[in-house]
Amino acid sequence: MVNKDTPPWRNNKLWSLAVAETLSWACLFYVFPALLLRWKESFGWSISQLSIGFTLALIASAITGIIAGRIIDSGHSRKLMTSSVVIGAILLSLLPTVTAIWQFYLIWLLIGCTLAGCLYDPCFSYLTRTFQGNAKNGIIMITLIAGFASTISYPMCTLVSELYSWEITIYLLSGILCLISAPLFWYGTSIRVGTVSNSGEKSTSSVIEIIKPTLSSPVFWGLLVTFAAMSSNQGMIVSQIFPLLESRNISATSTVFFASCIGPMQVIARLILFAAESFIKKNISMMVVCLTSLIFLCLSSLALVLGGASLIIIVVFVMFQGGPYGLFSIVRPIITADLLGRVNFGLLSSMVGIGSVWGSAFAPGVAGSIADRWSYDTVLLTTSSIAATGLVSLIVTWRLQRKNPFPSL
Repeated sequence: MVNKDTPPWRNNKLWSLAVAETLSWACLFYVFPALLLRWKESFGWSISQLSIGFTLALIASAITGIIAGRIIDSGHSRKLMTSSVVIGAILLSLLPTVTAIWQFYLIWLLIGCTLAGCLYDPCFSYLTRTFQGNAKNGIIMITLIAGFASTISYPMCTLVSELYSWEITIYLLSGILCLISAPLFWYGTSIRVGTVSNSGEKSTSSVIEIIKPTLSSPVFWGLLVTFAAMSSNQGMIVSQIFPLLESRNISATSTVFFASCIGPMQVIARLILFAAESFIKKNISMMVVCLTSLIFLCLSSLALVLGGASLIIIVVFVMFQGGPYGLFSIVRPIITADLLGRVNFGLLSSMVGIGSVWGSAFAPGVAGSIADRWSYDTVLLTTSSIAATGLVSLIVTWRLQRKNPFPSL
């Protein structure tokens, strides 16, 4: 049994969840961009055709996330997260047997269902349900570790594929998920916090009783729009980052360097937040953090439009784009809990998360179309406007919640 005030760094089960999340992101999520070009060469399908598979996975994740949230609210997080990563590994291992593109799409559609049960959303819902108002430090810790998932996935997939083949890489990743991630999830989700009396409380409301008033609440829709805006902004920038930076007339080497810095900036921003709270010995309002992040996301795109190829402006762009989005995975579950409550949190968080996942799914296609029809300056003006929309939405939602609080369901 764990005391709610125990630092997360001294909790072995939180460490287990952190490592399990890191490997799950690396092997089930980042494997797609890591092996995309090899699949193009092996199967003979275009990048756009293959990318539809990832879009299907994200859409399936958003839809089935509602079911996953309900399972978490019912107290079955351990079975959900462990079984999801095992099933995901089995599905991943089927990729080398694909002979038709519909099979590729079907596998990724099903993998998307497993993502809803083992990535950040279910993990943070579990932590919020378990630790209640004390979940933030555990969430920060896990995002700090899991933030290196792409750093693990890209070089590992590249090295193993070059030494052997992409098929061997897939089998290796599947083995890691089954033999390492699954046991870590099983162990990590056995946390018992005796000092939180309602940590094991189960919802007695039916799904309809929860969904109906939620859909009629402007607070819910405000959060959905805000988080969808943040995901769309990042999805459009990241998906077009190489041609976007090349349009600023910088060298190919510099483009790769600056593009690679966006990921580490996310981790640095999380470290700064953690260090700042430790230094002042006081929790920083996540609402303030989210509002500030949206302002920076808005300014980052504007800076690149106005600054052209200035090296300083590009550095500012990378900092303002990567850092704020790195805080998104932390602020989303906490703000959702603060504004919508912690009762039935798994289901409510999954419903709010639909906007985020769909924003990420459709952002690359929208950004590509805008760039083809107009220019990358237009893309940047669009992303800045989207961030500004999210900022306004959050301010309005915050004021609505203070005047008319979301009902406890």
